[in-house]
Amino acid sequence: LDRLREDILLRQFSLSGLLFGSASSGRDEASNAQVKGVYLHGGVGCGKTWCMDLFYDSLPSGEKQKVHFHAFMLSIHKQLHDAKYKQKLEGDAVFDFVVDSTLEKGKILCFDEFQVVDIADAMILKRLFTRLFAQGTVIVATSNRPPKDLYKGGLQRDLFLPFIALLEQTCNVVSMWDSDTDYRLVQISRSAKGAAKVYFNTSEDPNAKTSFDRLFNKLTQGSDIEPMVLDVQGREVYVPMASEDYNIARFTFKDLCGSPKGAADFLAIGEQFNTIFIEDVPRLKFNEVNLVRRWITLVDSLYECHAKLILCAEAFPSEMYEVDLNSAANDENFAFDRTRSRMEEMRSETYLQKKWVGSQLRRSIANEETLLAAFRAHDTNKDGAMTMRGFVDMVRQLGFELGEDELETTFRSIDINDDNEIDYDEFLLWWSIGHETTQEKNARQNP
Repeated sequence: LDRLREDILLRQFSLSGLLFGSASSGRDEASNAQVKGVYLHGGVGCGKTWCMDLFYDSLPSGEKQKVHFHAFMLSIHKQLHDAKYKQKLEGDAVFDFVVDSTLEKGKILCFDEFQVVDIADAMILKRLFTRLFAQGTVIVATSNRPPKDLYKGGLQRDLFLPFIALLEQTCNVVSMWDSDTDYRLVQISRSAKGAAKVYFNTSEDPNAKTSFDRLFNKLTQGSDIEPMVLDVQGREVYVPMASEDYNIARFTFKDLCGSPKGAADFLAIGEQFNTIFIEDVPRLKFNEVNLVRRWITLVDSLYECHAKLILCAEAFPSEMYEVDLNSAANDENFAFDRTRSRMEEMRSETYLQKKWVGSQLRRSIANEETLLAAFRAHDTNKDGAMTMRGFVDMVRQLGFELGEDELETTFRSIDINDDNEIDYDEFLLWWSIGHETTQEKNARQNP
């Protein structure tokens, strides 16, 4: 990673195009030698993401993007849909549109948790990444598996194998399996008190459910608890119990994982609520593949939002699902080992003290008049759109000390059409999500 950083900064690899140019400029620089990226793989908690974060933070802003691979592929499929049905494109023009849109955000792509379990993803990766690399894109990725084991046992895997060859050709593959320490668990061992606060084990404590209920009541402080519906890309996600005043939601395991839901649904929940209570969480069996996958996606999504997870379960994370790392039967074994580690980290004092990457900014704007004034004040070009720079200035003026990643996450959640600008309609839609329940409540009380 250090050598890669030197290649980018000291040798000024495609400085005019890679770092500051537009996506289309990459085609004019195709003759430039491809700088190899880095693919880090190893066990959970060994420091893969920490190393990638150091690399990412050491680069100048503006030319880079860091994203969970789940969220990246979700965005790619949305752009493919828009290219075909909104832009009316066909053939190669569809992928050219997607690649150009993707690279507008930066040609250094840092992927956390690179994993392929979906055939829809597997079948497009070779075509997509061939175009990305042709335009000088540099990939840095973390994964629990070496490239040769990606999508192992998947349907039509023979069609996926050329992507593995491409990945190994364009990235230096680095193994971190020699590390036997899960540094997340080291952190937990120093904070047993913090762990006891948020996970309640019904198999060990007959009063676990009572303690769980008591904590929910304590955190919601007698506020109105009502059902709520989130709109996620035209779908409705039902929230059975929610405190709008304190941004807390409560679900059963069946509510979240008992029916088809994906990363977009869980990210919407994590963005809307800073604390998520989940009860009736069972021990998961090997043959319950859909439940396991949904739980993995749920935990990943809440983790990315820094949401607080409070569980009432039959077992603690270490015993929730038996993982056999010696089996290559499916990706769930490896993915759940990561999930277990993340669940352990999410009950540490350090994690519980993290700022929620959610709707703090949205809730600070009291009404639409205030919203419009804030938008106009930071629409520097007076063209009805706010850039990332204007958005950052507005956040700072409102008194929020958000990190770069948190700012990027919030900006992208508002920027629905992914054009790197926020128009007023997008801003109004984002703001209204957090206030819809209040408006409906007022309408019922004052018909």
